[in-house]
Amino acid sequence: MRLTQKDDQGNWSLRGVKWEQLYVGQIITQEVSEKLYGTLWKLMEYEGTGLTPDQIENLLEN
Repeated sequence: MRLTQKDDQGNWSLRGVKWEQLYVGQIITQEVSEKLYGTLWKLMEYEGTGLTPDQIENLLEN
């Protein structure tokens, strides 16, 4: 499942988190904190592969 999503206007966001929830001064709720941590964890795993986005696209095409 993707961690990001696009709306009908092409704006992207973190799935399940509204941009307004990330504005300066907003309280980061437990739910938002968990979503951010989970997304950062997935990014860490991806970076740990050492693969570039192009390399991953090539793997998916084959």
